[in-house]
Amino acid sequence: MSIGHSSLPAIAGGTPVRAKPLPFFRAAVDESDVAAVAETLRSGWLTSGPKAVELEKRLGDYLGARHTIAVSSCSEAMFLVVKALGIGPGDEVITSPITFASTVHAILHNGATPVLADIEPETFGVDPAAVERALTPRTKLILPVHFGGQACRIGEILRIAQGAGIPVLEDAAHSFGAKVDGEQLGRIGTATAFSFYATKNLTSAEGGAVTTEDEALAQRVRLLGYHGMSRDSWSRYSDKGSWYYEVQIPGFKCNLSDLHAALGLTQLAKIDALLERRRQVAAGLTRALQSCAAVEVPAEYPGNWHTWHLYVIRLRTNTLKIGRDEFIQALRAENIGTSVHFIPIYRHPFFAPFARAGQSFPQSDDYYARCISLPIFPDMTDADVRDVAAAVTRIADHFRAD
Repeated sequence: MSIGHSSLPAIAGGTPVRAKPLPFFRAAVDESDVAAVAETLRSGWLTSGPKAVELEKRLGDYLGARHTIAVSSCSEAMFLVVKALGIGPGDEVITSPITFASTVHAILHNGATPVLADIEPETFGVDPAAVERALTPRTKLILPVHFGGQACRIGEILRIAQGAGIPVLEDAAHSFGAKVDGEQLGRIGTATAFSFYATKNLTSAEGGAVTTEDEALAQRVRLLGYHGMSRDSWSRYSDKGSWYYEVQIPGFKCNLSDLHAALGLTQLAKIDALLERRRQVAAGLTRALQSCAAVEVPAEYPGNWHTWHLYVIRLRTNTLKIGRDEFIQALRAENIGTSVHFIPIYRHPFFAPFARAGQSFPQSDDYYARCISLPIFPDMTDADVRDVAAAVTRIADHFRAD
């Protein structure tokens, strides 16, 4: 609830922009979602079954992907693809330092070595030139991250990978529904991993998916993802199923339950409207903030169709008396929720050794020092957008460097 805007920030003694906090994120769940989950509960089929099968089909139809495998998370999706590609000890995988831990975990849990390459400042994705410099004879995979809801410079990365004869696994955790040159993410690289976590554009509360055009890779991912068994629960226990199965390889348990799939299906049915509202919120924030001298607003890279999972501003800290962390504190005092995406991988104690001796990440360091993720979700009202912009503007004006 907006309570009117004055020039003095709350952290400096003024009245907050909002009387009640605006969260950084709130899931767009309605009665159709609740009813679908309740129906599944009443059906008696709770684990992977008809809803999971249907979700795979509908995801494949939406994305135009030949093969879609629903799994328990994007983390597992990436892990399974790396495993299915036969990548392990002695192999190197190039990826971005501006990502969540799971991207690097997928490499490490397979025994391979992550190689970090700096980002470029337009999409915040890994810089193709940095990828090319990072190639060695041990490079077996490139794992680029589509950050914030739009594609990285995937075309350039694919050309590098094809020239080196190595596959590309796209981390599209943020970017379900995003397009590049009119083509949906999900069928560009060797495989793509999506997240349906609670905060994502399409949610099943927890969950994810692998898409690929490679039939042999899809079969191996599916086999690895369910105990290495030749038949899953639905194949064995449905009316037309058979009890018999064979364990063919040592696998894992990464299946998506029907409870999660039921929510995913209702979310998918309205995904275009949800994405359009995100674009409207992003456009409203950009209109309101583009004249603020202390802020660099995010942009849509030419050829991309941005789904705005995140709206990340970068402060022009040389124009301010305060830094990024103090700015976040000031926004909190205005009752505006924020986050930071992400702490660079090499700044975490466990991952620090994977930055090579003498290696620097100037673009990632600059990005991290100045980035703030502002609230963006489909249920944000136009008044919410105005409140966010007013809070950012009043803080920037008050703490403007002389």
